[in-house]
Amino acid sequence: MASSLRCNLVTPSAALLEVDATYVSFPAWDGSKGVQAGAAAFLAKLGEGILRVDAVGGSKQFVVDGGFAQMQGGTLTILADSATPIEQLDAVKANQELEAANADATKRGTVSERTTIERRQRAARAKLAAARPVR
Repeated sequence: MASSLRCNLVTPSAALLEVDATYVSFPAWDGSKGVQAGAAAFLAKLGEGILRVDAVGGSKQFVVDGGFAQMQGGTLTILADSATPIEQLDAVKANQELEAANADATKRGTVSERTTIERRQRAARAKLAAARPVR
């Protein structure tokens, strides 16, 4: 059995990562998922949160917001609607995004609009948590 898997992270605008990884964890719509080499094929809907890739050269983390993850033939492909490396996050900006989403949550709207607002809130919370230094 191989000791690593190929991990690709792609957004609509860029291919952000192509590495050999020993472990990958990502937020699925129904909870966090972890993947190692030898994992069975699957297709999962992404949620909002932190993607961690333990690459052969070190660990990398991104905040992802929606999309899909597919494991096929030793390759995990993350097709994210958006992905931001945690080192590029700004806590002030993330807090502003959360405040704007929270303000929108107080307004009346359709079910679809409410779902979008809740997604924005989860994504902003993930960015804020990742942007804050660990103490």
